[in-house]
Amino acid sequence: MTQPTTTLDLEVEFSHSQVYIYSVAPWESDPEGHNAVLRALDDAHTSRRFVGVSEGLIDFLTAAEWNFNAPMRVETWAVEPTDDGENWDHVVDVDLDVHNGRLMFEGSGGRPPIPCEVPSGSYRIRLAGRGYTQAQEGVEGMDAYRLQLWPRKGDEPPTLRKRWPGFENWG
Repeated sequence: MTQPTTTLDLEVEFSHSQVYIYSVAPWESDPEGHNAVLRALDDAHTSRRFVGVSEGLIDFLTAAEWNFNAPMRVETWAVEPTDDGENWDHVVDVDLDVHNGRLMFEGSGGRPPIPCEVPSGSYRIRLAGRGYTQAQEGVEGMDAYRLQLWPRKGDEPPTLRKRWPGFENWG
């Protein structure tokens, strides 16, 4: 069985049921870059993936409205990892380029970014979350997340691998 080349455990902040993930924030080089946040949120909802992308920004939505200490495991892989979606509530694959050897996790609403060092490169990323039903029921701290990244050869569209049934009622 293939193993990740690196594994990092950190805590990220989900605010307003969202965390932004990026290497370089779109607003750093573009005064209109904050519009990428709105476009990513719109993509998350209209695609029904509840993970949206726009201009190097990922908007990862969850059932937990607030979790300022959400466990996030970040795994770097040499090849695509085996799909273990049965262990997760919601799973989505997207492309992301890491330009500066760092990923940033930023809770919606201007929360301080939380950095995570990863090798620079063009990646396919698999985002997964669990504990969504408990979070929706108001049980705090039961949600957990994982981000797996591996080198990609070309661009691919975002792929919903597994949808949490509770998203069916979300606008």
